[in-house]
Amino acid sequence: MNSFSRVPGRAVFFLTHLFLIACVLTVSGNAAQQTADAQAAYEQALELLQNGKNADALAVIDAAINAGVRDPSLYNLRGLVDSELGRDEDAEKSFRKVISLTPKSAMGYTNLGVLLSKVGRLEDAAAAFRQAQKFEPKNFTALLGLGTSLEALHRHAEAAVFLQRAWDVRPGDFQAGYELALALREDKQFAAAKRIVNQIAAPQDPESEIKYYSLAGVVAEDLKEFTAAADSYRRAYAISPGSYEIYVALVRSTLAAGAAFSTNVLPAPPENLSAAQDLTLGMLFISAGAYEQAIPRLKETLRLDATNDRATVSLVLAYKSVGETPAAIDLLRRTVKDRPSAAFYNLLAGLDEESGEYVDAVQSFQRAVELDPNNEQYYFDLGMEYLSHFTFGPAAEVYGVGTQKFPHSSRQYLGLGFSHYAVREYAEAAEAFTTALEIDPESPSVFQAWKTVLSFLAPKDWKELLPRLEHLAAAHPQNAELAFGYGAALFRSEIANGQESALDGPQSFLEKSVRLQPDFPEAHLELGSLYAARKQGQKAVVEYLEAIRQDPKSDIAHYRLGQVYRDMNKLELATQELARYQELSRLHQEELKESRSAVKQFVLSQGAKPNE
Repeated sequence: MNSFSRVPGRAVFFLTHLFLIACVLTVSGNAAQQTADAQAAYEQALELLQNGKNADALAVIDAAINAGVRDPSLYNLRGLVDSELGRDEDAEKSFRKVISLTPKSAMGYTNLGVLLSKVGRLEDAAAAFRQAQKFEPKNFTALLGLGTSLEALHRHAEAAVFLQRAWDVRPGDFQAGYELALALREDKQFAAAKRIVNQIAAPQDPESEIKYYSLAGVVAEDLKEFTAAADSYRRAYAISPGSYEIYVALVRSTLAAGAAFSTNVLPAPPENLSAAQDLTLGMLFISAGAYEQAIPRLKETLRLDATNDRATVSLVLAYKSVGETPAAIDLLRRTVKDRPSAAFYNLLAGLDEESGEYVDAVQSFQRAVELDPNNEQYYFDLGMEYLSHFTFGPAAEVYGVGTQKFPHSSRQYLGLGFSHYAVREYAEAAEAFTTALEIDPESPSVFQAWKTVLSFLAPKDWKELLPRLEHLAAAHPQNAELAFGYGAALFRSEIANGQESALDGPQSFLEKSVRLQPDFPEAHLELGSLYAARKQGQKAVVEYLEAIRQDPKSDIAHYRLGQVYRDMNKLELATQELARYQELSRLHQEELKESRSAVKQFVLSQGAKPNE
């Protein structure tokens, strides 16, 4: 809901004035039929009322009534005067007296409806307007009053029916059109609301003009016509340059319209905004990537409220986004000096890292951990800082603590695993990666990490891992990667132990993995090696060729295929494959030089789980 939806009581203000005119005209027409005393009292009271002498007018009316006059026009006028003086209970009595004297006239019901609306008795007001409309179906004020009362009760569709009738009675009437468009808009009939808005002429008085352009803006926004919305809001703001709500709407629609920002796109905001208002504007600009426009608003927020953490973080983001990282770092350093915070230190560390201040970055990450030792993110970030700069010992220490404190965090184990892998502690790496796989067995990224140690483990290293991998494969029978993991581990273990004849088990799991996931080059490669070990050359060739088709850059697939061709005495094919292997192997060695940075990116891709 936009900020220009219904404001309670505003329709009552307009209706009161409309009804006052209608009632005066009605009474004036009836005055000739009154006694001479009633006529004189009425005219005298009306003149006093029109001159603003409400109390004197009331005295004249009361004198006539006390003298025995029972004229509905005097009671009606008395109710209007009481209402103006804030004497609502007396006004209600007077209007109900009018109804009792003229029960089939709309006059008493309409004025009673206005009064009841004013005091918030909306259901009663709607009932009074219904009665008026019952006796005079085309009574404009009764229709308008009933529609606005129903609208205030959030009965939008029903309200629109009666407001449409009021509009039909007086096509082009501003208040009827405005309320009808508003009801249609609240009923989500946006196109219909726009059609009515387009038929209303912009009024001349400033207050109504503001209302008109504001409603035009909000309806255009509903229809995602943001350029038109911004134009309407701009017109409203030009009339009321102190309106914060209109300015926010102007900013919002201008951003949505995709205007290229410059200093001339938006007018200046209202003066003397609160910190909360400046922050709202700043966040609006940030949400649209208008960081330069966000900075002044966020700076003003902090000037008014120096401890506003959200404004601080948002201003840091804005500075960084416009290339003013030193300003962002300076702001954070001043902030942590006054208000040490783990979140701020962690944010500062990231900026230090990006700026090449690695020592400062480590110190800030450490400080974040010290201030909030129960935050998994901070341990991960500190360990990642060590990993990314090849200080693997400290990284292993951090992740070692992290796995103890956060035993359900797979990424802590990934970090620990890569810390060991980087210094060739493959058994320890395999242990960490397997634990990560047990925590998050459906994660392709965790599985990719586990595969890195597959070719580096000694036979004794598989002894404790195999039961765990078997359990994982059994617990997730439709997971091709876990079937591959157990099958490949079992195959290598049996081969290392000289048990070439005991390959039925690993073969069944590897065949299952390619059956569950045909596009799985590693599984085809491993299955080809198993067939080769069983002297089933042609089946091995088929699997190696499929692995190469799926991963043409696989140097090991070309090598093993070449070996099988040689064993099959297909020497020309073997030579071709081995030559391709040598070419790819050289390229692979060059890529390995950049592998450490790839490790950083790989681990960073592991987002924190919601329950960590």
